[in-house]
Amino acid sequence: MTQVSERLVRLLNMVPYFQAHPQISHEEAAAELGVTRKQLLADLNQLWMCGLPGGGPGDLIDLDFDGDNIEVIFSAGTEYNNFKIYSPEPIDPNVTAVLNKVEAKLASSPLKNDEVKPRVFLINNFRLYSMLSLYLGANSFAKGYAMLPTDNIFMNKSDIAKDLVFRNASANNSRSFSGVIAHETTHLLIRKRFGYWRNLTMPAWKKEGYAEYVAGGSTLSYETGVKMWKDNPTDGTGYQYFKYYMLVKYLLDHDKLSVDEFLHRDFDLRELEEKVLRSL
Repeated sequence: MTQVSERLVRLLNMVPYFQAHPQISHEEAAAELGVTRKQLLADLNQLWMCGLPGGGPGDLIDLDFDGDNIEVIFSAGTEYNNFKIYSPEPIDPNVTAVLNKVEAKLASSPLKNDEVKPRVFLINNFRLYSMLSLYLGANSFAKGYAMLPTDNIFMNKSDIAKDLVFRNASANNSRSFSGVIAHETTHLLIRKRFGYWRNLTMPAWKKEGYAEYVAGGSTLSYETGVKMWKDNPTDGTGYQYFKYYMLVKYLLDHDKLSVDEFLHRDFDLRELEEKVLRSL
C-alpha cells in the first residue's frame, strides 16, 4: 500500500474513531492511530478541509482540535434544494419531506429568492446550542444571525422523523422543525430584499411577526395565545411572538395589505394592538 493510500484509509477511519472517542487528547489519539502528533495535526487539518461542493473548510466535517482534546462536531451533511444540512450524526431520510414542507411555506411569500441558500446545523445538544447561540435566547428553538453576513441557522435538539424541534424549557418546548426553518429563512429573505441596514432598523414586531406568518403560526395555540394576551395586554411576556403573528396576520389577511406595503408602511403600534385584540 502506498503512503497516499495508507493516509486515505487513516483519514476515512478517523471520523468514526473520534466520534467513538470524544474529547480524546492529542497524545492518546496519536498513539492509538500509530502516528506522530505532527502527522495527526496534519491529518486533522486535511479532514477539516473536506466539505460539500461550493462550501469552505469545515462545511462537512467540523473538528475542534485547537485545545488539548479532539472532537468531531458535524460529520454528516446533505444538500437538498437550496438547503445544506449538517449534523454530528447520520441525518434522518425524512429530511427531504421536511424540507419540502419548508419550500411550500416559503413559496407563499413574495420575498422568496433562490439566491438565499441557508446552511442548517443540527445541534442536538442543549449545552452546545446554548454556546453557539452566544447564550442569548439559549432556550429558543433555533438561532440565525441575519444581522451578520452569514446564512447559518443553528437548530436546537430535533426529531426530523417527526418534524419536531425542541428547546430546554418546561412548557411550550416543541415546534414543527419545518416551521422553525421557514421562520429563520424568512429573516434571511427580509435581509436579502431590504439590505442589512433596513433589516437592522426594521421593527422587531414586523420581522418576527412576518417570519411566524410564513412559518404558519407561533409556538402557542390560538386559544392559549389569545387568553394570555387578554389576561395581560400590557406585558407580552410568554406570548410576544404570538401577538406579533396576529398583528401581521390581521394586516395581511384582514386589511389585505401586500407584504411590501406592510413592511414599508409606518403604523401606530399601540393602536394596532388594541384594534387586533378587540377583533379576537
